[in-house]
Amino acid sequence: MRALLVAAVVVAPMVLSGPVAAEPMPTKAFSSCKQLRAEYSAGIAKSAKAARKAVKKGYRKPLVCKRVYLQVTPALDPNRNGIACEVR
Repeated sequence: MRALLVAAVVVAPMVLSGPVAAEPMPTKAFSSCKQLRAEYSAGIAKSAKAARKAVKKGYRKPLVCKRVYLQVTPALDPNRNGIACEVR
């Protein structure tokens, strides 16, 4: 009984603490559309909705990645349509 109690005291903090949150991956800094398109050839969209709108207007389908989009705006999305460096 004593061994069971000791085991419960040792294991309980590990179980109750839960998983450790991973740090977000760092993103590259892009200062121009040329640099961004080298990595993401069709541009970056803020949301799937913005990507669908771009495709309907005749643009190539951009990669949806809100984190990268927020990092590069407003410099690379002057028209504020939700897509940075869109390509026809």
